[in-house]
Amino acid sequence: MLPNVVLNQHWTGFRCTVCDRAYPVEFDSMVCAECGVDGILDVVYDYNAIGDTINREAPFPAGGTRDLWRFAPLLPMHPQKYHSAWSVGGTPLHAPQELRNKTDLPYLHLKDDTSLPSASLKDRASAMAIVDAVRRGISHIACASTGNAAASLSVLAARAGISCTIFVPASAPEAKLAQLLLHGADVIRVDGTYDDAFDLSIQEINAHNWYSRNCAYNPLLVEGKKTAALEFILQLGLKLPDVIFVPTGDGCIVSSIAKALRELFEICLIDKLPKVFGVQAEGASPLSTAWQNHANHGDMNGQEILELIPSMTPDTLADSIAVGTPRNRIKAWKRVSATGGGFVSVSDNQILEAIHLLASKAGVFAEPSGATGFAGVLKAREMGLITGEERIVVMVTGHGLKDPGAALSKVTVPEPTSL
Repeated sequence: MLPNVVLNQHWTGFRCTVCDRAYPVEFDSMVCAECGVDGILDVVYDYNAIGDTINREAPFPAGGTRDLWRFAPLLPMHPQKYHSAWSVGGTPLHAPQELRNKTDLPYLHLKDDTSLPSASLKDRASAMAIVDAVRRGISHIACASTGNAAASLSVLAARAGISCTIFVPASAPEAKLAQLLLHGADVIRVDGTYDDAFDLSIQEINAHNWYSRNCAYNPLLVEGKKTAALEFILQLGLKLPDVIFVPTGDGCIVSSIAKALRELFEICLIDKLPKVFGVQAEGASPLSTAWQNHANHGDMNGQEILELIPSMTPDTLADSIAVGTPRNRIKAWKRVSATGGGFVSVSDNQILEAIHLLASKAGVFAEPSGATGFAGVLKAREMGLITGEERIVVMVTGHGLKDPGAALSKVTVPEPTSL
């Protein structure tokens, strides 16, 4: 029996990122009633009231656990009791000395979410999905994914005893498909791109009244992902990094990181916003392309951002961020812009080099998408966007064993030795 769920009394509702229309907590849809699927909602809180409850000397006490629910004051809901289905978080923040020496970045940190149950940051969103599904009394969850969100849902759903259906593009790596199938998910492989899988998933979710774990559709899931940033700010002793690099596909993780920082600012735990950079693979870089082509990054409304960012057919080995139409592009654009950061893109070769450096100099094995943030650091240094004197945090979002074939291209397998 899964524990009951408690709502945050300071969660006040939702707001549409396109038309700015407000909705109450009780609103039963996951997108704006007027704007449809493009009308992604944002979760809204009473920050003044939350700020009054926070102990400035010891914010967000662990209370015997290191999981994401320690941040309940900044989450829409939380479970009453511990359960393995949704107890995730507390991942390490590395200070990799060898990698710092190699790159001449003496204040580099790696937020390593590869140690989560499915070896991906997306467990944070899946935990929130399961908690909300329990609150709503729904026992079947579905999503579209290039692999990591699907694996995450299948692992945590198996722990919770909840059924799940996953829609994946046919190109999803076999290692990720194995995770889904072994954990009992109903897997539907779509002969097309992630965007095709996403569209089919929404159609089937609506037809069967399943719970949607699509992070770029369900506004509550970004709230789970933002706990990664809340954690590393605490791990730094509330000493802010100067800049943060985040692998970016749909725009969910990068917008969640920026939102977490904004909320810490709103409740007066930090006094400025670090710059946030979203890093895309060149073969799937609509956000970065639009960013480079338009000088006016701020003061744009949601509809203008929708029209600004092109769609493209993704072509990259970084399958988890191989997104041609970023569903969360409005949140990503607005929040990144508000920090003074931006978007950059890196080649597949630069991603492979980043995988090699992370493993050989920091002992962190990342899949291609998981290493893309660090590839962005190296690119930004070349571009003069950062300096060696800045404190940098890089999100490492997925483990290399999810797609080991990519990493093999950077090593030479020795010949057998005769006895």
